[in-house]
Amino acid sequence: MVSEKPVASEEAAARPIYYNNVAPGSKTKWERLKEGVQWYRPGTTVEEKKLLFKLDCAILVFGCLSTFTKTLDNNSLTNAYASGMQEDLNLGGNDLNYLTAVYYCSYLSFMIPASFMLTRTPIQRILPTMEILWGVCTFGCAWVHNLTQLYVCRFFLGACETVAFTGLIYVIGSWYLREEMGVRVALYNIASPLGGMFAGYLQTAMYTNLDGRNGLAGWRWLFIVCFCITVPCAAVGYLLFPNSPNNTKPTWWLSQAEIDLANQRLREEGIKRIDRKIRWKPLIRVLKSWPWYFFVFGWILYDQNQYFTTTPFTLYLKAREFYSVPQINNYPTINKAVSIVITVFGCYYADKTGDRFSPSIITTLLNLLSAALLCGYDIGESGRLFAFMIGGAGASMSAFQMSWVSDIVKDDPEERAIITASMNCIGQIFLAWIPIFTFPSDHGPRFTKGFRFSVVTSAIHVLLMLAIAYMERRDLRSGKRFKKLAFMPEVDVDSNAGYDEGVVALSEKTKVAVVAEEKK
Repeated sequence: MVSEKPVASEEAAARPIYYNNVAPGSKTKWERLKEGVQWYRPGTTVEEKKLLFKLDCAILVFGCLSTFTKTLDNNSLTNAYASGMQEDLNLGGNDLNYLTAVYYCSYLSFMIPASFMLTRTPIQRILPTMEILWGVCTFGCAWVHNLTQLYVCRFFLGACETVAFTGLIYVIGSWYLREEMGVRVALYNIASPLGGMFAGYLQTAMYTNLDGRNGLAGWRWLFIVCFCITVPCAAVGYLLFPNSPNNTKPTWWLSQAEIDLANQRLREEGIKRIDRKIRWKPLIRVLKSWPWYFFVFGWILYDQNQYFTTTPFTLYLKAREFYSVPQINNYPTINKAVSIVITVFGCYYADKTGDRFSPSIITTLLNLLSAALLCGYDIGESGRLFAFMIGGAGASMSAFQMSWVSDIVKDDPEERAIITASMNCIGQIFLAWIPIFTFPSDHGPRFTKGFRFSVVTSAIHVLLMLAIAYMERRDLRSGKRFKKLAFMPEVDVDSNAGYDEGVVALSEKTKVAVVAEEKK
């Protein structure tokens, strides 16, 4: 049961109250930006630093490796298509688009139910197992001889990735506090463009050095090497990856005292425990709140905004006959590098200032500029390449939007899991079929319809960012949502008691009062 009168622990009282990630009377935004990267937030104890170091080694190492390998394998299809697979398998028309659609149909079929189960199943076993199966399916792509066999491999690849992204985001959001999350989400998110960059360089190496070796084409060697890189990553997951804090048992690297410390940190942050019983009430609660609608719609727009810098860029280069195969594989890696730089600096800025709106709006405006330049098209070859490359900024939006929504609903793990799963699932439902009409594979290099469509979605996304910023500010002022609770009531952690929506955030100069009800 929850006591009626709030009780402040010494540890809780020692922590400052944060409003919008800024302590009252603290340094200005620009002073905090000049401080440099702080891996540990101010006031972190020695015990917490030891815990965070272990979590970083466990969660971020496996998370970055998993994201890297999946992006590497996914990008390999486009690289292989441009490096001989199209001719060897007699592909044409919209076959590449349909292969992507089959992948997403499988990927999305069980996305939301599977992600909902993440709060109640052993994540530390599910994710590494799916990583192994992913590697096996990638290996199968090396031995296909027709389009049908490739469809089968793509279908199972989609099934294997069902919970990977949302599972990793959920675990990161479950163990880290707000002030600790930004820089770590940035590190996790740059693994994706790094995988895309490495895929291009790897295909160039396969085409140059292994094409024809042992009777196998270079594009087949690409999938074999991807398999060899992917499977060892799963072993790291089995050894290190943890479950959510309130469902984790002591392991060889994490003691019970450290688990208790992790849960204590989350209680002081105001994060609710997960009830193991599956109920519809959390889903209904989420659907009554604005973040689900705004961020899901934002993710739909994000997927459409940045698509033209991915496969269409490679198809553009392939259609321009004066580009060599190495150039076709290497040039798209430049916009991946742009994405990495913007992600790192944007997340650093957001982590230091608590301002997640500015990186999001700037990224979207850059994406809009890039699409607008390509709409004009008659800007010369160097102008078009420049537009494709700065369009890499659009890929950074995934880091900014995921960290923004995780910040807004940090106090509610179930809401966070449902929203992030819905963003990824519903956004990619549209990504599975819209590019078939906006960017048909055989309409390159001048994708007029697609570039115009990207301009429209980017403009709408700018308006949506403004709306989200307004709604977040409104909720903070009204007390419907809060950034940090410094004083928490005593809670019977063995019961099903949780923190209900009756948590009220007062002004910066007022201590926080908490009222919670037992959920039955």
